[in-house]
Amino acid sequence: SLQSLLFCPKSKLHIHRGEISKIIRECQEESFWKRALPFSLVSMLATQGLVHHGYLASNPRFGSLPKVALAGILGFALGKASYIRVCQSKFHSFEDQLRGAGFGPGHNRHCLLTCEECKIKHGLNEKGSSQPSAS
Repeated sequence: SLQSLLFCPKSKLHIHRGEISKIIRECQEESFWKRALPFSLVSMLATQGLVHHGYLASNPRFGSLPKVALAGILGFALGKASYIRVCQSKFHSFEDQLRGAGFGPGHNRHCLLTCEECKIKHGLNEKGSSQPSAS
């Protein structure tokens, strides 16, 4: 039954879970290599430079390590967060490809076509709209 909601026999279009997981993997890898790692390294180097020149005080016991580690963590988080819009645009472009398949918010998960099989399977009303009937 779940498969019938994601597959329309007339259009032969369905939601490709493999494509979605591929986009997620790409976003994770690209956000790490292109943003998170560089932001983290730059913030750590800048913090170490500030400690070395005396603008930030080093810890008597641990030295500059706590400040550098915190800067690395914050840089990593900011780098990941800065890549969110790029990932959103990837999902939006994929959503546009699947617009006819009923993908995304505001769309029903069944096919938008009015083929007879869809009407029967999903109990669509006689007017051919894509809203399920109340009965």
